[in-house]
Amino acid sequence: MGIRELQERYRSGERNFDGSDFSRLDLSRIVLSEASLNRTNLFRTDLLLAQLEKSNLSYAVACRVNLSGANLTGAILRATDLYMANLNGAKLDQANLSKAYLRGADLTRAGLSGADLSGANLIEANLYGANLTGANLRGAFLIVANLRGAILTGADLTETNLIGANLTGVNLQETILTDAILPQDASEPPLRRAQLTMPPTPTNPELIEEIFGIQS
Repeated sequence: MGIRELQERYRSGERNFDGSDFSRLDLSRIVLSEASLNRTNLFRTDLLLAQLEKSNLSYAVACRVNLSGANLTGAILRATDLYMANLNGAKLDQANLSKAYLRGADLTRAGLSGADLSGANLIEANLYGANLTGANLRGAFLIVANLRGAILTGADLTETNLIGANLTGVNLQETILTDAILPQDASEPPLRRAQLTMPPTPTNPELIEEIFGIQS
């Protein structure tokens, strides 16, 4: 489906685009609020400044997608594959990112207040200056993640793995850390400990070409 057809169908009132292939398309600034985009292919799609409030992108393959500055407030991204995604400055407040695969994603200064990131894979993710006020990070993997300057006021990090994470400038006084594994808890070097505790990969990025017939 091309961008013109997508826009026409959305303007005519259609909201269900489940399973569509939008890989590598330039959809910057597009408006798809409240659209259903379950299991869509968004590999390397440009969604710069897109309006995706309350949209449903569950189980979508969005490796290396560009969502910089996009509005995803209240969106559902449950188990979405966002490997190496660009979410710099994106608005994800109240979004559902439970079990999302965000390894290596750029979430610099992203708005994630009240977001559900429970069980999410945020290994090596960049959360510099991100606003995680009141976010649910229960059981999330933040191994070697950059949380420098992030706001974690009232966030729930119960059973979260923070081995090797950079927490410089982070105030944890109002953060729930029950059974969390903090950086200083590791007796072995961070990268060695990370290798021993990494979760399984929900979607293998190396299989993208085989599955969709596209090259990185």
